[in-house]
Amino acid sequence: MKEAILVTTLVFTFSFAMNSAAHSQAAQQGAQQGAQQGAPTVKTGSALKAKANSPTPPATAKNQSQKSSVGKGKASAKASATSSYWTEEVDVHDDGSAETTEFLYDAQRGIVYAYGEDDFTCANGKPEKAGILEAVYAAGNKAGKPVGSGYYVVGLNAGQCAAKKAGGYGCKFDANGDPTECGAIAVNDATGEVTVAVVN
Repeated sequence: MKEAILVTTLVFTFSFAMNSAAHSQAAQQGAQQGAQQGAPTVKTGSALKAKANSPTPPATAKNQSQKSSVGKGKASAKASATSSYWTEEVDVHDDGSAETTEFLYDAQRGIVYAYGEDDFTCANGKPEKAGILEAVYAAGNKAGKPVGSGYYVVGLNAGQCAAKKAGGYGCKFDANGDPTECGAIAVNDATGEVTVAVVN
């Protein structure tokens, strides 16, 4: 009798733990999807995350110079000072396709910027292509952010991805690349940080 009670208790405990884990995972996925509503989906790939730990041009880098900004239009950023700039043929979104990507490392802020024209998915699921600015925080960054976390900004035209007006749209993401806050996004050139406004 005691053995039957013990087995029943163990089965109940295991079932409860599995159910709780499933609910927790579903809640986490729901939070990520909720965070990303209204913003284009851009995957921050392993090549860009690696730049957070080694923010220097590789031997294969081209067009090495010093610049104070990178990107175009709303998908652009200004560095705190003239910074190391280079281009690479690299798969920054882990989609199996290498694109010419511009990099700018703001050593004073500890931010690595990457810019390129690439494909992405709109919030409504429609595929599009536009300029994408991504930023990852390097070790010792001035803002004290986790290494590998950052943000991305997609420069959209009015009507593109059902955007009501032209501007920058995107997300902040954590060190795992998961979105934490999404919407209309603007880079503060004075700090390198971004502000996000929810898009309705």
